[in-house]
Amino acid sequence: MTTVSPEPTATPAVTSSPKTLPPSHLCTVLDRSAARQVLTDPKQAPRVAPQKGTALDSCSYTSGDGTAMLTLNPSARSYSAELSAAHRLVRDPASAGMRNVKVTEVTGLGQGAFSETVQVLHPPQDVAYVVWHAGSKVWVLTLAETAGAKGADRLVSLARQITPRLPR
Repeated sequence: MTTVSPEPTATPAVTSSPKTLPPSHLCTVLDRSAARQVLTDPKQAPRVAPQKGTALDSCSYTSGDGTAMLTLNPSARSYSAELSAAHRLVRDPASAGMRNVKVTEVTGLGQGAFSETVQVLHPPQDVAYVVWHAGSKVWVLTLAETAGAKGADRLVSLARQITPRLPR
C-alpha cells in the first residue's frame, strides 16, 4: 500500500554530472611542466562540455591548493579588439565588476602583446592576462588567483616560452 501525502511536494531535480571532454591539443603546448612555472603543484582541469554550442579550445590547470587557475586559449576577437576592450576596462572597471585595471605593453612577444591586471570584486580575486598576436591567431594566457596577483611577469615569461609551440 502506498501513502500519498496531501501536501504538494517538489519534483526531485535531475542533476547530471557535467560532460567532460578530452583534453585540448593546447595541453601539449601548456603542459604540466610549463604550468609549474606559474602554479604550485598544477593539476590539469577537466574541460566541460557546454550546454549548447561547441566547447572552446582551451587548456587549464589549477594549483594544488585550489587558489589559482591558469588557462591558455585562442581569442575569438582580433588583437586590436582585445586591446580596445582592455583600454575600455581601464576607463570604466566598475561596469565589469572590477577595479585597479592596468594595461602594459609587452615587447618581444609575437606581432603585438600586452599584459593586463585586474581585481575582480565578486568573487574576490586578482586576475592577470597576457594577450598576444602570434602567427595567425591571438592568444590569451590567464591567471586567476585568490591570494593576490603576482602573475603578470610570470605569465609574460611563460608566453614567450610556449609561443614557438603554438599552432599556427
